[in-house]
Amino acid sequence: NLKVCIDHRGPPGAILGNDLLDDGSGINPNDIPDEDELKAWREGMTAMAALPNAYVKLSMLGYAVPGWMRTPERQSVVKSLVRETVELFGAGRCMVAWNWHVNAAVSDADSHSQVGPDAIELLDMMLWFFDGYSDEEKERLFSGTAKEFYRLD
Repeated sequence: NLKVCIDHRGPPGAILGNDLLDDGSGINPNDIPDEDELKAWREGMTAMAALPNAYVKLSMLGYAVPGWMRTPERQSVVKSLVRETVELFGAGRCMVAWNWHVNAAVSDADSHSQVGPDAIELLDMMLWFFDGYSDEEKERLFSGTAKEFYRLD
């Protein structure tokens, strides 16, 4: 009955590459995910989702896509990863985690990028990610699952 939590969505590697070009001369324009990295992530997450005691924190989105706030295309990639995670595990085993307080926007990518959302932008993005989900699913994602997992009730 031991519950385990996969931190930060069990992210794939930087599926769009680094935030900046390797020579530092500008922003990496890539918006096509690395399919090999996604395949490995999907296989691992599917295996974990089969375990009823495995839960996932939805946070640190910049691990998978450094600089994800820079373009709508990058935001859409992150949204698809978050939604795919919730589809695999269900809202009852996923929880939104809030790391913004640690070191502001940079905490989103653990310094893999110097660009990230402010607190309001991050909340707005999370609400956008879950657009179309029921109120019950959103309640689970934003508080209910965490309360259950950490035995806060």
